[in-house]
Amino acid sequence: MEAILNELIDSYRDDIISMTKELIAFPSVFAESENEQEPFGKPINDALLAVLGMAEEMGFATRNYEGYAGTVQWGDTGKQIGILSHIDVVPVSADWSYPPFEGTIVDGALYGRGSVDDKGPLVAALFAMKAVRDSKLPVKNHVRHIIGADEESGMRCLNYYLQHEEAPWGGFSPDAEFPVIHAEKGILRFDVKSEWEAADTPAAGIKLLAVNGGSKVNMVPAQAVATLSCAAADWQLIQGRLEKYVAQNRLELEYKDEICTITATGQNAHSSQPWQGKNAINYLLNFLGTLPLQDSGAVSFLHKIRTLFADGYRGEALGICCEDKLSGILTLSLGVLRIDDKSGSARVEIRYPIHASREVILQTFQVACLEQEVTLDVYQDKAHLYIPVKDPLVQILTGVYQEVTGRTEEPIAIGGATYCRAIENFAAYGPVFPGQVEMAHQTDEYIMVDDLILSAKIYAQALYALLNL
Repeated sequence: MEAILNELIDSYRDDIISMTKELIAFPSVFAESENEQEPFGKPINDALLAVLGMAEEMGFATRNYEGYAGTVQWGDTGKQIGILSHIDVVPVSADWSYPPFEGTIVDGALYGRGSVDDKGPLVAALFAMKAVRDSKLPVKNHVRHIIGADEESGMRCLNYYLQHEEAPWGGFSPDAEFPVIHAEKGILRFDVKSEWEAADTPAAGIKLLAVNGGSKVNMVPAQAVATLSCAAADWQLIQGRLEKYVAQNRLELEYKDEICTITATGQNAHSSQPWQGKNAINYLLNFLGTLPLQDSGAVSFLHKIRTLFADGYRGEALGICCEDKLSGILTLSLGVLRIDDKSGSARVEIRYPIHASREVILQTFQVACLEQEVTLDVYQDKAHLYIPVKDPLVQILTGVYQEVTGRTEEPIAIGGATYCRAIENFAAYGPVFPGQVEMAHQTDEYIMVDDLILSAKIYAQALYALLNL
């Protein structure tokens, strides 16, 4: 059985690569839309239609759920085994080495937004379905591959699907790491806001006009920009302060017509692993903190945000730093910052350990915001996921991984959030292998082609096992 499925996957190698590249070519980033059939914007809808069309050409039955999600199904007997993947991706920064929406292969690595999160794994899972079908091996159950269109911006896709369909019996999501994920941290997402009356300020001195940084709360921001108004003498002062700033290589200055633009450059990373990135907003906040800015509502808000968040990703300044043996440290990410002459808002994310108290963390955060006189709005609250290691599903997926790879790693916990916390009896399963750098949400995202093919082999074996429960 294993040899048959592996041989089939190997025979699909060129098609797996080609389809992944085709899907990467769609810039399927969330966009506001008034079209009911394109609820998350045209680029995402185009990608969803494309992948459903590809699946139909492979001989599978498909259905489009009004642009929220699509399904690819084989069979109709027994239990419904599910696969959960997504077609949407996060935005890209300007500093990619290769075009982010082309699918460039260099030294065996397939570069492109979505290559690892989640278009490549989606394709691997589709061809796993094809391998089991084409093998003609006997199965008892059927499989439905649910493809979401809003995983990166709130998972409204899966909520919509579950309003119209029953959940599958169980299955896996190819959207994290191997060997298998049995625990996911809890997630709290906040808007920290303040408003003030715009006021006239003296002509002399350095005036903060605006700050703009980041685009999504689940990405470590790669760029942040501050706009200042100042005279030539103050411009020279700013230049002098930059020479003494410890992270000066992360900042660029421009000056024209008494307007100074300060651009901070960081490095994108998934917010669940902020240590892999460099937060451009934090660089900018800390440098602005060295300047003698004129007092204003904007400056006051800036200093409050800096006090709360600019010390790093552990939450020490807030008093919420904690960790546990199962899932590791609490992480905090300041993902988006907007300040103008009348208002300011910061979008912040906390991912907390399985055994940490959500209530204590939230209460401590609320007290800190009250002390700084800013408004706190919790706009997303996701409970943690925990599946015992000895759970039958986890045991099956772990066993298949170990058998196919010859490796011995055991189930792990992550800070990431997958569809699995929305449906019982699902576990995230690859495609990142132990010891590899997590490239999801990062600049120059890639997946090794050989790893993509190996993932497809693992998914085929796992699917066959689940289809015969």
